[in-house]
Amino acid sequence: MLANNNKLFKGVSPEDCTRMIECFNAETRKFRAGSCIADFSVPRGKIGVILSGNAEIVRYDINGVRSIIETLDEQDIFGDFFTYSSSIKSTVEIIAESDCEILFVLRSELMKRCAKACQCHSQVVENMLDLMTEKAVSLSERIEVLSQRTIEDKLLSFLQIIENNTDAGKSPQIPFSTTALSDYLCVNRSALQREITKLKKSGVLTISKRKFKLNRNKEI
Repeated sequence: MLANNNKLFKGVSPEDCTRMIECFNAETRKFRAGSCIADFSVPRGKIGVILSGNAEIVRYDINGVRSIIETLDEQDIFGDFFTYSSSIKSTVEIIAESDCEILFVLRSELMKRCAKACQCHSQVVENMLDLMTEKAVSLSERIEVLSQRTIEDKLLSFLQIIENNTDAGKSPQIPFSTTALSDYLCVNRSALQREITKLKKSGVLTISKRKFKLNRNKEI
């Protein structure tokens, strides 16, 4: 079932949502942790909604080197509109980080003109445009992180973005293991671990499991 806070169907009643999904001939599939949910070597024209579980958008270059482009949580969406394109020298895949249940909808079904001009269909199209804007902002943030010259600056830039995007009263949390974080930042894992240790010793960074705090009054 779609949660009420699903971004694609925001503002659509549960009844209309159920009706639209049936009209769209949507399908639901389950995936085991570690399996490939979708690849984008060839455009497939589908949009996926994560009903349960979480996943990662992963890119492999021509040498097989892995980079994590983005994490996807419950109720997030992915598809040709929202995924970074792959070239003939790379592959982009959606990998299940945990067991997942995915709702697939054809993009053409979402975007086609509704014969009844119903408000709920117009709302979904509007939501999709909003999500495309969010993805553009996310891409801008990733470029900002990767444009930093040192591992330390990449790490601090990434943590600052997470902190800025975390709701007040909640502790910011790194969405990756150290290995996955190194793939996301495109840096060597051992070198990243040394930088984390240095920042912790200097008091700039406090980490408890994946929760962290940046101490701006400290100097490295």
